[in-house]
Amino acid sequence: MFDPIKLRHALDVFPEKNIKDFNDFWTWKSQTENQEISILDDEHIEATNTKLYEILNGWQTYRNGKNNNPSKTLKISLKNLRADYDQIRKYNLLNFKDVSEFGLRMIWHELGRVKEHEGETNESGDYYAVAVTKPIMLLWGQTLAFDTRVRRNLPRRLGLSAPDFRMGFSKWYGVMSSLSVELNESTEFIRESLKISKELYGEDAVIPYGRFLDIYFWA
Repeated sequence: MFDPIKLRHALDVFPEKNIKDFNDFWTWKSQTENQEISILDDEHIEATNTKLYEILNGWQTYRNGKNNNPSKTLKISLKNLRADYDQIRKYNLLNFKDVSEFGLRMIWHELGRVKEHEGETNESGDYYAVAVTKPIMLLWGQTLAFDTRVRRNLPRRLGLSAPDFRMGFSKWYGVMSSLSVELNESTEFIRESLKISKELYGEDAVIPYGRFLDIYFWA
């Protein structure tokens, strides 16, 4: 089970800039979507794309990618995935098994292609992991970012390692399903996550369990 004390420690040692980037975005998202609207609707998608790309670029998400214009592709992909996003945002990692696997797969392809040659998808769905997981973490909050350090620190039973910089949808889905099961068994961790979420984002904000677990395994 996940340790709530370790989570508090991890938050204390995680890089301050990355904490601020996510927290600013999540606070804005929470305040916006608390009004029963989506940050990918016609009124907000431009702001979402701008904020998202600025953070992802700062996190070097698209470094060494094959796409000459990832910003343009990201904007198109956000429009393409808005219906699927509107469905998954109603769930969190605790009820991950209830999320549409088809919808998640569509999102996986849309975000994964942003780092591929000219923004093309590939049939295997084997993409640079962070090209998919970092924007999903910002948009949804229910996945780890899976950068090198996190992959290195994950339990071996999950079948990932530091060199696994590319990942297929099935691998990611399997890992997140396993983490969801373990999270549901971690009552104190869930309680602590609720406290932290209220402190950082407000009473009505969705708890970004994936983000908290990403920080947990980073430390």
